[in-house]
Amino acid sequence: MVITRPLAVATRSAVLVAVVVALAALRIPRPPTLCLLRQVTGIPCPMCGFTTAAVHLGHADLVGAAGASPLAVAVCVGFVLVPFTRRSRMATFWRELPNRWRQLLPVFAIVAVLAFAEIWQLQRFGIL
Repeated sequence: MVITRPLAVATRSAVLVAVVVALAALRIPRPPTLCLLRQVTGIPCPMCGFTTAAVHLGHADLVGAAGASPLAVAVCVGFVLVPFTRRSRMATFWRELPNRWRQLLPVFAIVAVLAFAEIWQLQRFGIL
């Protein structure tokens, strides 16, 4: 069964909203941190703040979510918008790139995004 793009976006949006609202509604005691790297070394990882950002999104606090983890907000937006990219001009441009570029660009993009997220978290926790 093929799902049309508007239906796919609506489904993804509904799933995302349900998850962040459910996470925001949870009232369970949790440890000071869920991040193993931060718990052991005191240094946050690039994904630190995802849970906090999801809780803020569940409370419709976009500014608080972006302050906790801009990467988490970008991942949520990307999760919803992926169905639109399949037939876009950018996807056509991507398919026309040489294979070497299609292999290297994602690696550089991921490294750059994770480096930005790590610097953001180090600044957020006052380490930088």
